[in-house]
Amino acid sequence: MQRLPHPAVLWTANVLAPGAGLVLVGRLLVGGLMALVWAVVVGLLLLGTLVWPDKAQEAPLTVLAVGAGLVFVAAQGLLLIRERALRRLWGSEERDDRFREVLAATLQGRLDDAEAGCRSLLARDPDDVEAALHLAALARRRGDTRAARAWLERARFLDDAGRWDFRIERELAAVAAESGSVRAAQGTAAAP
Repeated sequence: MQRLPHPAVLWTANVLAPGAGLVLVGRLLVGGLMALVWAVVVGLLLLGTLVWPDKAQEAPLTVLAVGAGLVFVAAQGLLLIRERALRRLWGSEERDDRFREVLAATLQGRLDDAEAGCRSLLARDPDDVEAALHLAALARRRGDTRAARAWLERARFLDDAGRWDFRIERELAAVAAESGSVRAAQGTAAAP
């Protein structure tokens, strides 16, 4: 398994020279181009403000400053996206083993262990849709429709690719039906 550089190294390199962190995670072309653009823009900005301050006009300097800011923000955003994707990809085998343990605990009726396992998966990767879905299923199995709905809403939010849409919608409909039948039963029990 390939390893990423330590996050402190990645982010320090990317803050000092936007694009350098991308080069460290294997995005040589994009990272190199960003670093080159950053160097040119900042170099021109420094020339205009420090070397020839009397000849520089305000509008081009403003454009250069905005360009430098955009390159900086884009480099940080691209590194964040790439680093998260790589950490998820490279940690997926270990994550899959842990999720299999959660499923085994559920099948064996050890719901507390399964819930603790799902929560630990979410602590490690807050974007784990399967763990959120499994927590919803565990809450529904315990009869806690409010928690099940909350976990399903979180899973819907996390599932930006739409891979789990059908299951989430099906589960939300089932939770709504269960909570409706519980309300109806409570209403008939409360009636004189």
